[in-house]
Amino acid sequence: MRENKLLKYLTITLIAIIVIISAILYRSTSTYRSTKKQAVTIAKNLGHIDKIDEFYWFTRQENTFSVVGRDNNNEEKIVMIPENGKEAFVIYANKGVTQDDAIKAVLKKNETKKIKKVSLGLVDDKPVWEITATSKDGHLAYYLVDFYSGEVKEDTLKI
Repeated sequence: MRENKLLKYLTITLIAIIVIISAILYRSTSTYRSTKKQAVTIAKNLGHIDKIDEFYWFTRQENTFSVVGRDNNNEEKIVMIPENGKEAFVIYANKGVTQDDAIKAVLKKNETKKIKKVSLGLVDDKPVWEITATSKDGHLAYYLVDFYSGEVKEDTLKI
């Protein structure tokens, strides 16, 4: 009888902990979901994008929200939305390098051990891929790859 009460209390406590953790996780991602929803709406209106493929939240000098998708002609477009109030604009994806090409450019430098994250955004009002990686010497490295040329910029940040 006593074991049943203990099991009952443990079960209730475990359920309460799961509910609390779930609520905290849901609230912590609400800003991301809201921002993504707004960016997708802008991308659909400005870029006439029908199918969304990717969403990037880029944080460097300022936040940039980039939505990658396809229009009704199946043409891939990127809508870049600066958070600072500057006007959003559309780029045709075939005018620049792909995410995979940007990763390959960083890996060619032969300094990285593992790619952690890839993001698309603006630096000095120019589109760039930011590749976050673990360097071979154990540091966290941030590489900027020019969207149009595919060149790795020299101002790599290592932490």
